[in-house]
Amino acid sequence: MSVVAKMQGGDAPGPRDDRALARDALGGDEYAFSQLVTKHSGGLHRAVSRIIGDETEAWDVVQMAFLKGWQRLSQYDPRWSFATWMYRIGTNLAIDVIRSRKSRERAHQAGTEHRLRLVTDTEPASVGADRGDVNRVLAKVLPVLSPQQRAAFVLRELEGFDTSEVADVIGCTPTTVRNHIFQARKVLRKEIEQHFPEYLPGGRRD
Repeated sequence: MSVVAKMQGGDAPGPRDDRALARDALGGDEYAFSQLVTKHSGGLHRAVSRIIGDETEAWDVVQMAFLKGWQRLSQYDPRWSFATWMYRIGTNLAIDVIRSRKSRERAHQAGTEHRLRLVTDTEPASVGADRGDVNRVLAKVLPVLSPQQRAAFVLRELEGFDTSEVADVIGCTPTTVRNHIFQARKVLRKEIEQHFPEYLPGGRRD
């Protein structure tokens, strides 16, 4: 049974804030942690899904994030927001997923190019281009960003975190977050101009 599913039973003892729930969970109260899971799993899933571009795989990441959170609860500093701490764990796992996926794609592409060269004796003009989901703009354009840019953009612009909170989540300075977002906007605008010009001011809608 998953951590998320396992920790959603029990009788509620009354409302407690995140820090109190985390303190009680550290003392062995599994129901307290289940309340934290219930409270934050939806938002964490939404953010992770946007970062990795796959809603189903995002639930696996959320599951791993809360499992790590439970295992590392002694490392939680109650001076921080519990949500920020969990988003940091989840975002780091999501970035790992992206990097692993890109590594697999590079290996697959290298193999494909090798096979094409064996057949045609020439370099392929294009392999594996345009893998995005054309049915949704974000799903199409977000993958062109670096993992850090994507995480910063999703958390700040789509999830509404403060710049300082995003910095805590992805482990950098607020200045670096602002730079990631600035660069992300430039890249995304270029992608939208190319693939979805109708969504820009004055753009054409066919």
